[in-house]
Amino acid sequence: AKKLKSSSELVCASPTASLVPEDEKAVEANAGHWINDKVRSSRPLKIAPSHHHHLTPHQISLCLDAVSGHYDAVMRTVRARNLHFELADGFDVLRERGRGRFDMELSQFDTPQFDFLTDPAKAAWMPVVKKILGDDAMLVHKGAFLSLPGSDIQVYHQDGVHLTTKRQLPCHAINVFIPLVDLTRHNGPTEFCLGTHHLGYDEYDRAMIQTPTGPAGTPIIFDYRLGHRGMGNSSDGPRPVMYLTYTSAKNEFRDSINFSRKRYRKLGNLVDEPLSRGERAAKRRRKDE
Repeated sequence: AKKLKSSSELVCASPTASLVPEDEKAVEANAGHWINDKVRSSRPLKIAPSHHHHLTPHQISLCLDAVSGHYDAVMRTVRARNLHFELADGFDVLRERGRGRFDMELSQFDTPQFDFLTDPAKAAWMPVVKKILGDDAMLVHKGAFLSLPGSDIQVYHQDGVHLTTKRQLPCHAINVFIPLVDLTRHNGPTEFCLGTHHLGYDEYDRAMIQTPTGPAGTPIIFDYRLGHRGMGNSSDGPRPVMYLTYTSAKNEFRDSINFSRKRYRKLGNLVDEPLSRGERAAKRRRKDE
């Protein structure tokens, strides 16, 4: 087995002390026990928000407007076309991941205005991503989660499986979660089960739980195989989170299940927001001129 790189298990936007033993034999022979013992003996873990790898207030505002505008436009389209039953099965640009929580794909994120997310030379967290995956790290998917007030706790899950079940391999893909509002224990932060990215140790263990909170714009970077779940939102406001998934160009990993649009109905062009009375009057005046 190759030596694991610096920890991709759970990082708050800056490299931390590795939770992975440097001894390759230890990784192969008893990685799960090692990580469980190591984390338990060192709890509580302290995760400090980065002051270098986060979004700026202006970038947060742009993303917030895009996410809320997209959600409103999809729901407006559902109402206008009477697609309430179809909504339960999901669309190519929005699907429900449990009651009150939505996974969305936004075409806006492919425009130059949002290259601070997609351009590897501009994305603030890329030094950390490259340290984990290598200099050939590449973005393979992006989107946003929206958890509404009253949303349920998500089912515990891993986003992807191991590439082989014969031995523990280094990280082949990571997720970058970027909250667009301050994360608190009330608005549904993501709960992680440390050590579950190790082969054979993927079951939920309450003793290994870590639930990062912190300021808006601070990325949380974690191994694609790490077990996690979104907590319920008991606050009075929505909790939007950007997500970006990276892999390295040298491997052929592609998630055809989570990111397949073929599974969902195409919603088509979204219905525009109706003009206000003042906007309609101004439009008529321009037409008369």
